[in-house]
Amino acid sequence: MKIRTLASIFALVYCTASVAQKADVTFFVIGKHENLAQDVSGNKNPVDYSFFSEIFLTAGGDASAAVLQLPTGERVDYSDMRNASGGDRDNLLLVSGEERFDSFAALQNRYPDGMYRVSFDSPSGNVANGELVFRERPLPQPPRVTVSQGDVAHCRMLAPHRDLQISWDPFAEGRPDANGILDDLIFVILTDVEGNRVAHSGRPFEGKSYLTYADNEFTITGSVLEANQTYHLSVEHAMLDDSTRFDGIPAFTTRAVTTGLDLVTGHEDMETCTPMTPPIDSQVTMFYYKDIGPATHFYGDILGLEETLDWSWIRFFRTGPSSFVGLVTEGDRAWHKVQPSNAVMLSLVTDDVDAWQARLGGRDDVKFLKSVGGSDAVRSLLIEDPGGYTVEFFQWLTPPE
Repeated sequence: MKIRTLASIFALVYCTASVAQKADVTFFVIGKHENLAQDVSGNKNPVDYSFFSEIFLTAGGDASAAVLQLPTGERVDYSDMRNASGGDRDNLLLVSGEERFDSFAALQNRYPDGMYRVSFDSPSGNVANGELVFRERPLPQPPRVTVSQGDVAHCRMLAPHRDLQISWDPFAEGRPDANGILDDLIFVILTDVEGNRVAHSGRPFEGKSYLTYADNEFTITGSVLEANQTYHLSVEHAMLDDSTRFDGIPAFTTRAVTTGLDLVTGHEDMETCTPMTPPIDSQVTMFYYKDIGPATHFYGDILGLEETLDWSWIRFFRTGPSSFVGLVTEGDRAWHKVQPSNAVMLSLVTDDVDAWQARLGGRDDVKFLKSVGGSDAVRSLLIEDPGGYTVEFFQWLTPPE
């Protein structure tokens, strides 16, 4: 009879426990998350921040009495999403903070970094106060998502029943797991208007393919895209921090960020997508002068606009969050020449046109073309800058829809 060493007996016991645990639970995770919306021009706008924890079950697995303990000592019960309705139904147990926060600082205040503990029972074994740590670390940068069909990138309206190629910015913060359990992940999910999942890039430990930080594209098969429908696409970058195992069950903390965008399919006969307008980040109106000195004084000192660029021969002044007026000196580097008469107007939208009238009305160095007046839709005043360009301040009374 072969005699086993003590180490080999321990290894056999551990291996047996690992297989048993995986009969019910594939892995569990605790996460902090930022959600953003990408508009048609490719700009990403923050939506909210949230907290979650998930215990993923095997196809025939079960778990109960699942509790999450926060660093504050507060204990939160997991919800069984197998009993949920519609698009929320999934084969997992979930803690999803009901709160949605408007800043990462507010999320951190409610769910601070530190030690979290997970407990649950399953037919194949239990986890009691499995400890996972959140260490101080920023969220990853949100990806910019590109949607393509065939040779057309940046799709605005999709052709139904055609494969959809999804790509995104490189996951710059992504890295392999030093513990060799699971590398940082990427998830691509497409849902319909009712929240039902119609495509998913896959989850780990389920015997199917899934995406890691090294991937940069995923194809959604055209068979899921029906005509004249609206879908929501999300691409998530997830950094896995505290990776460990509890009786063979992989467990992680994660900081994740998701960029989401709405997609619309066209009519049945569409052969490819309608391209999206390329991104526009800001707007500059250029005015040309023989000498920009008086114009610099006008826009900077008289109007009080913020100067954001000074290259001597060209200067920018901010007129809004992402709009500017540029003053250009006529010469070899200028595209246009100064004209005897300028049929150009710089219109500045304001909520208080009367305040501009009061500020500028008493000045001898401001030439008024029209004092405050208007119609049912707008009230405005017109002045002239030193180069003969018309500057309008106008206030919406009936904003356009």
